[in-house]
Amino acid sequence: MDESYVDRRGGSPPRDDASPVDIFKTFVRFLLLGFGSLALLFVIQLVLYVATIAVLGPVPEGGLEVQLISFLSLGLGTLAVATAYLQNSGRDWSFIDVELPSLRDVAWTLGGFVILILGFLAVVSLFDLLGLSPAEHSSTDSIINATPQVILLVLVAQLLVVGPGEELLYRNVIQKSLYDSVGKPRAVVLASVIFSLVHIPAYSAGGASLGGVATTLAAIFVLSLVLGGVYARTENVVVPAVIHGSYNVLSFYSTYAGGGSGGTEALAWLF
Repeated sequence: MDESYVDRRGGSPPRDDASPVDIFKTFVRFLLLGFGSLALLFVIQLVLYVATIAVLGPVPEGGLEVQLISFLSLGLGTLAVATAYLQNSGRDWSFIDVELPSLRDVAWTLGGFVILILGFLAVVSLFDLLGLSPAEHSSTDSIINATPQVILLVLVAQLLVVGPGEELLYRNVIQKSLYDSVGKPRAVVLASVIFSLVHIPAYSAGGASLGGVATTLAAIFVLSLVLGGVYARTENVVVPAVIHGSYNVLSFYSTYAGGGSGGTEALAWLF
């Protein structure tokens, strides 16, 4: 047994007999789990939106109420999918790697954040060199034109809801579950591919070109590798969640404060 693949909570080493077909089937299963979370998020968002209108009346587009509904839906959706997966896979909440960060974890958090920023700069520079134009996120305009109150809510939600929610599902649930089939290195790659693909709806809206969407997904994949690698090393989902949320806070605020200027706002908040 290769002990390097055994995590602190009793994970298993990769199967030596897993065929490419088995790996592909496993990949598709978790890809469907990722897109299933989007479908559930949409349903929850619709229910909350209708309930809000019934109680408060019409709500302004991009207003505080809409942002609250969006982030609450994401949090509830990812938590519900993670819970359902654990129950159906015969696992319990001990599978979830949530621990108070150690000094080592803090070091990985700081280092991972720096690497993520450097990775972003490298990706933007490469795209400029190749003359590639990434697609814009469907919410870019609403962020640029948001009020200070809404932006404050967005920034807090990135740290407390978006980062933790997405890392719980895509790193702790999907990536860690893939360890049994393909081992840690390939699990990081496959989970990053899934994480990239589930962002297609967010970047294909508004008539974005196929090339622009593909360019953006490639960038998301590269930066997702950093988060996956950090989680694989620390086995504590708090670490990539803090990196993810902090990166988004910096990026969202930069997009808002800059008014979308500079031509890189489409990549400034990838997650």
